[in-house]
Amino acid sequence: MKTLSVSVFCLLAFASAVAQGATAAQSPTAPATSAQAQMPAEIEVALKKYVAAYERHSMQDLVTVWPDLQNQKKEFGKIKQHFDDPNISNEHVSLHPLETQTLKDDAIVRCERTQHFSKSEATPTGGDLIMNRSPAQTPPPSLTTKAVKKTDKVWVKLHKNGNDWVIVSVSEKQLSL
Repeated sequence: MKTLSVSVFCLLAFASAVAQGATAAQSPTAPATSAQAQMPAEIEVALKKYVAAYERHSMQDLVTVWPDLQNQKKEFGKIKQHFDDPNISNEHVSLHPLETQTLKDDAIVRCERTQHFSKSEATPTGGDLIMNRSPAQTPPPSLTTKAVKKTDKVWVKLHKNGNDWVIVSVSEKQLSL
C-alpha cells in the first residue's frame, strides 16, 4: 500500500510539472516563435488588403494599401500588365510571413509569396507547312489552359500612416530598415 501511495504521489507530481510546463509555453511572456505572432495586427491587415486587391486584380484597391505604387513606374506597369492580361484567370495569392522587423513607424516583413492562376495559351493545331496552304485552309489555333504556380521570397516594406500601415515597396531583393 505504501508503494502504491508513493507511486501515485510521483505520478501526480509529474503530471503537475507537465501541466505547469504547458501553461508556461502558452503564457504571453513566452517568446513568440512565428513571424506572424511577432507582427502587429495592423501590419497583418495591410498584407491581407494587398492579397485581396491582387486576387481581385484591382489597381484601385492595391494603390489604397500601396499609395506610392503609382510613382514606382516599373512595378506599376508590371502589375497592371498582369492584371489586364485576358489570358490570366482564377488567381489566388498568399503571403506567409517568415520574419518581421519593426522600428518605430517602419517595418519590413520577409514573406513567402505564392501565386496560383490559370493561363490560357493559343497553340497551333496541325497543318502542313510544306504544302503552303492558304490562310483559309489553315486550322485556327486551339486554346489550352494551364495551371501556373509561382513561389518566391519577397520583402514588404511598410510605413505607419496614422493608425494604419501602408506598403512602401515589395521587392524580391532583401531590404533592411
